[in-house]
Amino acid sequence: MKPLIPWFEAPVLEIPLGDIIIPLHGFGFLVAIGFIVGGKVAMGRAERLGLDPEVINRLIGWLVVGTFVGGHVGYGLMYQPEEYLANPIEFLKVWQGLSSFGGFAVCVPISIWFFYKEKVPVWPYLDCLAHGMAVGWFFGRMGCFVAHDHPGTATDFWLGVQGICQGDQQGLACHDMGLYEALWSLSVFLLFTGMDRWRTFVPGLYVVLIGTLYGPVRFGMDFLRPESTDPTYGGFTPGQYWAGVLTVIGVAFLVQRLRSSDTHFEPVEPSPEEPTEAAEG
Repeated sequence: MKPLIPWFEAPVLEIPLGDIIIPLHGFGFLVAIGFIVGGKVAMGRAERLGLDPEVINRLIGWLVVGTFVGGHVGYGLMYQPEEYLANPIEFLKVWQGLSSFGGFAVCVPISIWFFYKEKVPVWPYLDCLAHGMAVGWFFGRMGCFVAHDHPGTATDFWLGVQGICQGDQQGLACHDMGLYEALWSLSVFLLFTGMDRWRTFVPGLYVVLIGTLYGPVRFGMDFLRPESTDPTYGGFTPGQYWAGVLTVIGVAFLVQRLRSSDTHFEPVEPSPEEPTEAAEG
């Protein structure tokens, strides 16, 4: 089967603000939607488990900063270290280039620190974040897809996208890594949603699973990236090395969580409404 996705221009919404027109690019719009929807999902799960959703609400602003700062610094160090270290001002341009692993490296410690500071159980709250993160990740990577900023190598695969190949090679379709990660994250979100409805699990399983599942998937997908954008060291991309580290850490914590005797958090049944005077009379 031939590639089915044709070339399309990255959408730009024009927002009038008095005499000024502010362009809102599809990438930025979808990333913002991801934070909003992901936050709502995480807070909703917290409320169902009898946790305080406002704790997560107060954390989201920190995660926005951590995603862009950590993601951009990670991008510079992993993919363009010579350029960024020679001109450190590039590290301040957080809107140019993001690395998912850089975002993880900052946001995970921030979340753990924040929950300890709030004196709440860390693992259950991390699970709520993982559930929200899965759907937020979907919207974020769909932003990458509409911006065509993660083209892979040429392909005849039916999910290949026309016209995004490096060098504007006409007539070729290439893998779109943003699209692939969006589909993966949507699958994880549906998995977590099903797990919530099926039974309760030991706290920490969701957040450990999302890392354990992403590591091997990312490792495999990086073989589809062109070396012009993702240089290799010893035959592997920087992302593949980090994916290997993430997988090992994830498996270790997965075993620890499955053996844990921590109390399972079950959905809280809503309390019956107080009878009104009319009902009492």
